Amino acid sequence: MPVCNLFFRQLLVNPEGVSAPASDILGLPAAGAANFEEAVKNQGVGGFGSCFIPRAGFVGGVSGRYGNIANLILCGIAVLVGVALAAAAVRRTAAVGRIEYTILFLMYALVQGAQLADNSGLLRQGSLAISWVTAVHTGLLVGLFWVLVWCAFLSLQIVEDGTLFSLIPMFIFGIIFTVGSGYIAADTALTITNYFRSSPASSLNNNWLFVLTIIWPAAAAAIYFIIQAGVVIRVLREKKPLFTLLGAAIAFIASQAFYYALGHKICTGTDGKIDSSWIATLLETVTIGLIYAAWQFVTEDDWESYTMPGDQTGAVAY
Repeated sequence: MPVCNLFFRQLLVNPEGVSAPASDILGLPAAGAANFEEAVKNQGVGGFGSCFIPRAGFVGGVSGRYGNIANLILCGIAVLVGVALAAAAVRRTAAVGRIEYTILFLMYALVQGAQLADNSGLLRQGSLAISWVTAVHTGLLVGLFWVLVWCAFLSLQIVEDGTLFSLIPMFIFGIIFTVGSGYIAADTALTITNYFRSSPASSLNNNWLFVLTIIWPAAAAAIYFIIQAGVVIRVLREKKPLFTLLGAAIAFIASQAFYYALGHKICTGTDGKIDSSWIATLLETVTIGLIYAAWQFVTEDDWESYTMPGDQTGAVAY
C-alpha cells in the first residue's frame, strides 16, 4: 500500500521507542553495515512483507528490474481515462452535475498520477520526495471520495448543480478534507509532531490513516451507490442505469478484494516483478468508467419527466 511509504520514512528516521533506523522492522541490514545504503536505494514497493518489488533500475535501483511495471502502465492508462472522461463530461452542457462530475474525473486522474509516482518503484524509499508524494496522494484520495459523495447528493436535487450553492460547499469541505488528510499523512512520515507515530514502532499502526484510506472510501462508495440506485429506482424506473451502477459497485468491491487478497501471492509467484495493485487499478478504472456511463444514462436529454411516487402536485424532471 502507498501508506507503507509513510511508515518506511518514519521507521528510517524517527521510530517510536527504538533507535533509528529500525533496521530489523524494515528488513534492512544494520545501519553500520557496508550494504545498508545499497539496500535502502534498492527498496521499491511492499518492503515490509516477505516479498517486495525492487526499485526500477532505470531510476537508480536494481539493474534489470522495472519496478512495479504493470501498475505503472495501468496508472498511466487510468490518468488518460480520467482526463478523457472529464473532457467528455464538461461537453455535456445540459447534464445535471456537469461541473461536479468533471471535477470528480479530474481528481481521479490526479489520484492515479500520484499512485504512478509513489507505488511503482520509481522514487527512493525513505526520501522526502516519496513521503510528500504519498501525502499528496492520500489527501487527493480522501478529496476524491468527498466529491463522489457530493455528486450523489446532487442527484437528490436539494441544491442546484453548477451554482455557488453547490460549488462553494463542495470546494470548502473538499479543501479541508484534502489538506487535512495530506497533513496527517505527511506528519506520519516526517514526525512533525510525533502525534501520528506508530506506537510501538513494529505495529505500523495509525488509526487516522486506516479510517481515511480504507473506511472512508468504502463508506463514501456505499453512500454514492445507495443514493444513486435509490434515485434510479424511485424516479427513472429504468434497468439500464441501475445495472450499470450495479456493475460499478461490483467492480469497486472486486478491486479492493483482489488488492488485499492477492498482493502477496502475485508478488511471490512472479518473483517480485508485479503485485495485485495493477488489477485494482484496472478495476477502479472500470468503476469510474461505469460511473460515467450511469451518470450519462440518468441525464440523457430524451428522458421524459417522471412523477415521484406519492407526489400529486406534478412531475419531477430529473
